[in-house]
Formats: sequence, structure tokens, C-alpha cells
Amino acid sequence: MMKSNTSVSQPVLRVRNLKVDFPSSRGRVRILEGVNFSLYPGEILALVGETGCGKSVTAKSILNLLPRSGVHRHGEVFLDGCDLMKLSNAAMRPFRGRRIAMIFQNPQSSINPVFTLGEQIFRLIRMYLSDEIKAVQQRLNISGRAAVGQIAKERFEEVGLTDVERLLKSYAHQISGGMAQRYRIATALLSSPEVLIADEATSALDVTVQSHILKLLRSLCRRKGTSIVFITHDLGIAAQMCDRVAVMYSGRIVETAPTLSIFEAPRHPYTQGLLAAVPRLGSGKRLANIPGMIPDLANPPAGCRFHPRCPQVMACCKEEKPPQQDIDEQHQVACYLYGEHVPCLPTGHSRQPQGAIVE
Repeated sequence: MMKSNTSVSQPVLRVRNLKVDFPSSRGRVRILEGVNFSLYPGEILALVGETGCGKSVTAKSILNLLPRSGVHRHGEVFLDGCDLMKLSNAAMRPFRGRRIAMIFQNPQSSINPVFTLGEQIFRLIRMYLSDEIKAVQQRLNISGRAAVGQIAKERFEEVGLTDVERLLKSYAHQISGGMAQRYRIATALLSSPEVLIADEATSALDVTVQSHILKLLRSLCRRKGTSIVFITHDLGIAAQMCDRVAVMYSGRIVETAPTLSIFEAPRHPYTQGLLAAVPRLGSGKRLANIPGMIPDLANPPAGCRFHPRCPQVMACCKEEKPPQQDIDEQHQVACYLYGEHVPCLPTGHSRQPQGAIVE
């Protein structure tokens, strides 16, 4: 795992106060209520949380892939100083795929079923790699068409795909899930993007294939210098794969810290509950659980959205949304239990400097 470099470099991607509203039969639904995070060069950042917390909406908002009808987006998404939120759909085209790429949860459904794998990757190579095509032509003294085929072959082999000639003639339904995901990784990294968003990229794969894909993804991105937003609900994968972890609950990031800090000293009660619910072999203890249900986003609770389920809830939690507090330079938490000015504390309660897991 890479040592975090957040204190010595500028972020390649900054998301600030990202809010997304969806229309529904019960009125506007606030899916994201102010998402904030930064992604640094060469870093792998995990975005974790329960199903329905807004992880995928965050990813699609960054790339402006949400439905255009009725969806409202607000906030700022800076890529190398350019605010993507201000760009039209046409102006986003040079960014999508070329500078920010995305791998989706179900690899086969994200591959066009009408065209062969070869037709699709050839088109992308011509779109993104015109200089490399010319270089391969000169190096091997071959035609442009042959150069495109040679680049495709090299990219397939780079992700561990063999029998290239057969694969280039295959359609999405003719290959396995693991092969489809390797193909998607090859196409996503084709232009060596600055940022890769992997949305539950291994959840549809079996465990052995999942392990291979994770190692491949980490190795390729380290080599190409690509930063990754790795969206997952699996804390084990986050611990294995990522440099930092951002914990999301009901449309907001409630805690961000280096991976080791999150697992050894979680501060937010929700993070503590998540980690307490992870099975531990040989512990002999019953699994802990977080009581209650995720809130109704059409009618969310006031204040902190976690307060109806929180074992350490205070009166102020029910009134105002807690601000982000700095535990240290790389550890932030949105909770009234921390910070210099704690507006209210329950009787007999003290501020928690250690952040021990609540079981």
C-alpha cells in the first residue's frame, strides 16, 4: 500500500459541496447533500458505505452521466483546476474517457452488445492514440490498420487476455465476466487517464477472479500514474486496495482518513458500527449490527442523518448538520463528538479522543 502523499501534493480531483436532487412522486429527493473529498496523484481512495448511500450517484455526477430530465446538480468538481460542473455535455467529451475514465459494476452490460470487442477497442484507439498509431507504423513499418491491431493486441496482453484474435471477433455475451472486466480495464486505461472511477468493479465476479482483477488494477494504475476512486461496500477490499477511505452515509461523507487510521481508530459512530459488524474469524462473538434503517431520502431527518441510529446521539445532532472536524492533518470527521467547540454533550459523556470501536 502506498504511503499517503496528501500533505505534499495538490489534488488531481476536488469535489466540493456536491448536491444532487432527483424528482419523485413525493417531491424532490436530495440524494447527495454536500459531498466533499479530494483525490491526490497516484492515490487510490475508497468510497465506502451501505447500498443507497449515494456512492454511484457521486461517480456519475462527476462525469455528468445522470439523466438530464429533472435532475439538479450543484457544487464544484475540479479536475486540474477546471470546474467540470460548469461544462456542457458537449464540452465534457474531451474529459470523459480521455482524462477521467469509469469502470462499471456489471462489465458485460457496459460493453456494447452490437459490436465486437475488436470494433469497439479499434475505435477508441483511433480516437485517443493517433500519435501512438503513427509511432507503431514507423517502428514496425506497417499500415495504420495493422498498427491499430498491434496496439489492441498489446493492451489485451497487458491485462492478461490471451487468444487475442478470437477475442477481437467476440461479442460481450461470448466472454466470461472476468474477461469482460479485464477488457473494460484495458479500454478504460487506454488513454492513460488522470482519474479512474471504479464503481463496484469486482462485486459481480467470483472471489478468485476478483483477487486477480484487484491486483491487475492496482499494478496498472501505479505504472501509469492514474489515481482511482474505488467505490465499494466491502471493507476488506478497501483495506487491501486503498490508501485512504472516505465513509459515506445517506448522501454525505462522514469520515475520511488513511486506511490504517480508519481501521485502527475510527471516529464517527457510523464508521465504528460498520467495522464492528465485520466478521472476525475465531473471535467467538456475535456480529454487531447498526440498529434501524437508512433514512427516507424524500423525508430525511433534520440535522445529522445518522442520528436516529446513533448510540451516542445528542440534542444538537437532531437540529443541525455537523460540520467537518479535523482530527489531524489527514483525518476528518463530521460529528459533534469532536472539535474545539462541542455544542452539547449527553449527561456523563466526554469527548472521545481514542475513537474506539463501539460494540
